[in-house]
Amino acid sequence: MLQKFTLFGKIVFVSFLILLLFSVNTQAKIVTAKGISDIVEGKKAKTRSIALNNAKRSAVEQVAGAFVQSRSTVNDFVIAQDKIYSSSSGNISTYTILSEGINDFGAYEVEIEANVDVQELLVDIKKILKVNGWSRKPRITLNVKSNNASLGNTLQSLFTSRLNKNGFEVFDNSKKVKTGFVLEINADLLTNHSDYQGISIASNSLSMVTHVTRTDDGQIIASISQQDSKAGSNLAKIIQQLSAKLVRKSWRGLKNEILDFWQEEQYIARSIYLNVEQLRTYQQAKSFSQSLKQSVSGLLAVELSEFSPEKSQYLLKYKGWPEQLYDEIFAGPLKSEFQLELISVNANHVTLRIN
Repeated sequence: MLQKFTLFGKIVFVSFLILLLFSVNTQAKIVTAKGISDIVEGKKAKTRSIALNNAKRSAVEQVAGAFVQSRSTVNDFVIAQDKIYSSSSGNISTYTILSEGINDFGAYEVEIEANVDVQELLVDIKKILKVNGWSRKPRITLNVKSNNASLGNTLQSLFTSRLNKNGFEVFDNSKKVKTGFVLEINADLLTNHSDYQGISIASNSLSMVTHVTRTDDGQIIASISQQDSKAGSNLAKIIQQLSAKLVRKSWRGLKNEILDFWQEEQYIARSIYLNVEQLRTYQQAKSFSQSLKQSVSGLLAVELSEFSPEKSQYLLKYKGWPEQLYDEIFAGPLKSEFQLELISVNANHVTLRIN
């Protein structure tokens, strides 16, 4: 009985070690990086420390550079990258110094092999982006329906202007990359005429219902109804005044709900289907899978679910939105390595082609 228990215990222990090693492997990435520093006379320790910190920063950038670019605006990225990578260097759990000394250019150089805790690193970077207001905002499509053409055009213009001023990008449905959200506006303008002591009075009432839906499944994440009225016969002026007032009120109520939902969903792993056209061989499909794991930091799992020379499909577990997956792939080395072309990003399907 003791022998059986001991054997069972060994099996459990070995299984635990395998799971532990697998967990560590999926949470960490090993990279080689170099850092340099100008020689500080009489301060060798300081010189070495600067070079080492620069090497750590370079290691973090290798792991998360494309991730940062996919989640921040280009201008902000240029300004913020040093703070982001320097602040995130604490996510290097261990490192080994491979070489150090004065290089051919007279600078002190340190080369390290670093073990980077990927998932903790990504969480820290997201926090830095959010706290500093550097997070890229979601792409949005407007869908305006109205019983009055002039009203519809006015609302389209006012919402587009307000979104752009707040850092959102507005796209129509002709783009290859479909947006993360659809802003649906249903507006009706009613005009009633009445006579008072021989004077004709026009009363205009504008009612507007606005929904924000998530593109991939149509979930309504925010909704607001507004109504206002104004008397007068100059309909064009009244449409402009009422529309501006209701758009301002609506956007005030919707903005934070959109941003909070967008931020929260970046911490949740979602299933995304990645279709890749023109992977000629099964071996090339497996090679693409490995390169994908190496270059996309937000990726938790990759499974080649279908293969054919015309179109192969991968089932991914990814922390982020489909449009961010596309951005991260095209910001990293994968694009040039496989000569990738974007076909479409639609709901939770991303389709690429190898040229």
